[in-house]
Amino acid sequence: MLGTLATADMLTWLSIGTKALVYVTTLLAAGSVLSAISLKTLPESEVQILKRIAISCAVLAAVLSVLRLPLRASFLMGGTWQGAADPMLLTMVADSPLGTSVALRLVGLALICAIVIRHWSGQSLAVLGACIVAASFIMRGHALEEPRLLLAVLITSHILGLAFWVGSFAPLYRLAGQPAGQGAGAGQGAGAVAHEFGRKAMGVVAALTVAGGVALWILTGDFLGALYTPYGQFFAIKLGLFLAVLGLAAWNKMRLTPELQRNAPGAGVRLRQSILLESVFVAGVLLVTAVLTTLSAPDASIQTSDVGKVIVAILL
Repeated sequence: MLGTLATADMLTWLSIGTKALVYVTTLLAAGSVLSAISLKTLPESEVQILKRIAISCAVLAAVLSVLRLPLRASFLMGGTWQGAADPMLLTMVADSPLGTSVALRLVGLALICAIVIRHWSGQSLAVLGACIVAASFIMRGHALEEPRLLLAVLITSHILGLAFWVGSFAPLYRLAGQPAGQGAGAGQGAGAVAHEFGRKAMGVVAALTVAGGVALWILTGDFLGALYTPYGQFFAIKLGLFLAVLGLAAWNKMRLTPELQRNAPGAGVRLRQSILLESVFVAGVLLVTAVLTTLSAPDASIQTSDVGKVIVAILL
């Protein structure tokens, strides 16, 4: 694994960083919309903040997504910067699955901005945008394999679930920091939001963790053997980070949320610390995913089953 990282040049690292930032901003844009609409216990002030986050991240995600096209063109020219401005290469990249994915994502990100419309139609368009953004990830990679329809449903559902999880971090963090009795979101309100979030999101992270372990087993047939390959090592790190997120989620739900609902001393501080740590782990997952999909791939000699392809597509 370290050898693989050592061979990466500046363009490769720039591509990895850009891809990771696309993941983060896209998930925050879609997740902020989903959280603002689905968390019924959120105070109105938090809903308005989530709307601003959704729009800001949608704009940034759009810029970063477009930036991936010249970076890919540079890669096609052998890692030289001249490719970034080559019309023929840029046209090739735009017509490739990456270009299709970016174009679809831009449509979804534009629709997410409709969240500012104070009407049910604005919410509907924003949710549609979040779904389109999630669907943009099925336009390339493993998702192009059969069975494509099943892959499309699974990957889109996966991205939407992860987006909801990520989008809920900010309001939970802010509400947990409010002193008891301050505003609609303090005390029992913060506990109510945390309880609702835990009830809706706990199963998502658990399913992702289980799917990751099964996917690694199907890809390699030997978990220990996989650790001797760069792909297996990256994948194991990603799975470990997911397990850490799951552990923190369970701790939040079983211990910290009830304490927050009772206004126990220090409960808000502990929940904020846990949310910060979860955010770090999720960021690590996204970074490892960017590295995994850029630098490494499973051994081509390994033949996966249709089920294996489905699970691999979900995780990648």
